[in-house]
Amino acid sequence: MRIGFIGTGTISAAVVEGLQARPDAPDIVVSPRSEAVSRALAERFAKVTRATSNAEVAEADIVFLGMRPMHLEEAMAGIDFRAGQIVASMVAGFPLADIKARWPKATVCRFVPLPGIARGKGPMATYPAVREIVELVSPLGHLFIAPDEARIHFGGLNSFMSSYFELQRALIDVGIGAGIAEADARGFVVSLLGMLADTAQRTPADAFGKLVEEHQTKGGLNERVRATLLEQGWFDQPRAALNATTTLGYKKLG
Repeated sequence: MRIGFIGTGTISAAVVEGLQARPDAPDIVVSPRSEAVSRALAERFAKVTRATSNAEVAEADIVFLGMRPMHLEEAMAGIDFRAGQIVASMVAGFPLADIKARWPKATVCRFVPLPGIARGKGPMATYPAVREIVELVSPLGHLFIAPDEARIHFGGLNSFMSSYFELQRALIDVGIGAGIAEADARGFVVSLLGMLADTAQRTPADAFGKLVEEHQTKGGLNERVRATLLEQGWFDQPRAALNATTTLGYKKLG
């Protein structure tokens, strides 16, 4: 089975990298744009070839669409898909109904990966559950089947990535302000957050609610910091910001 990527940007490159890390790495053909990324992938991986056109990529058995929304019409001009082909769209704002209407013969779905897929880490979501896509990407992280298309972004949770790193930077600044060398402050914060994430991943679902209490002592520093943040409504802010993303949405294509 040959896999194709039309639109070779950052996310497409991450998916390709993740697939090529599999012991049974598939043959992949990537579109010529972006030129730098597509050439780099073809040079790095023996099973990745760079096509001369998007139409050539469209002959693959499974085709991922990874272009930006404003480039969709130009990239897909004159391209059709036959029965038996699978099209997985990673294009924001390209509804499933429009994908089906455009290529009625193909089996289609939406797929939302995140950058960690390159390392086999992190969540990704798809809808509907197309067997071949599920089998292909399941080893590349934690695959979630969305309950419906409207919730494929899981309430905007995937919009928190840059905010996480902003929080990380703020914690590093606290360390630096306390007189810690920048490298040590950064290393400590990264290690701390990594430890907490690992703890959460290892915790069974029925014990998840106990993590807060288990990581603070009565009258201790952790409790005092959390109490201050609760009093200031700090934890309500991410909820409000993420809830806002579900009302913004994307402008419908076409």
